[in-house]
Amino acid sequence: MGPGIIRWPRVLARGARRPRIAACALLAALVLFPTQAFAQQLTQGGSATAQTQVAMLTPGSVEKSADMDFGSIAQSNTAGTIVLSPQAAATCTVSGTLIRTGNCRAAAFSIYGRHNNRVRIEDSAGTRQITLVGPGGATMLLTNMQIGVSGMSAVNGANGWDFGNWHIDTNSGITDFFIGGTLNVGAAQAAGVYNGTIVININFN
Repeated sequence: MGPGIIRWPRVLARGARRPRIAACALLAALVLFPTQAFAQQLTQGGSATAQTQVAMLTPGSVEKSADMDFGSIAQSNTAGTIVLSPQAAATCTVSGTLIRTGNCRAAAFSIYGRHNNRVRIEDSAGTRQITLVGPGGATMLLTNMQIGVSGMSAVNGANGWDFGNWHIDTNSGITDFFIGGTLNVGAAQAAGVYNGTIVININFN
């Protein structure tokens, strides 16, 4: 899945409010293994491939640069949580008896604006949570979604997911923001891959 890039129209009436953009992050949330298969995964080798791509952004663009990933988790007979921090070098904090390994990555977006622009970032649903769907319709809930920023400072009380507005501080106008949250894993959660989508609205003003 390539990067989603949305560009502003070239001509805007003077004083007109720039339109709202929506950016999507596909949440490759986790791969949940039965305990025995999880142990085998840790001891066996293998190979993997990766893709590379580049996107040139114009002022007023937003690009999703990384999907959220909680890695691989062993099934447990008791419920637990994984708290993913909203930052470039994300951390995953595990509770209960869950065992987690592999990727720990916050969803990441790049904004290409201008120095001193104000940007409002919002969860389009306004709930700070989404449902992840796995095999056979099994679900997990991602709650308490949080935002972290790089190259921006808070305006009008922006804090955590209470966004307010952000001020672009970088001379280049290029900034980044990251989204994390709390994954709620049930007891004996069905094994398989779970996915979900979050839509983020961006307003330049």
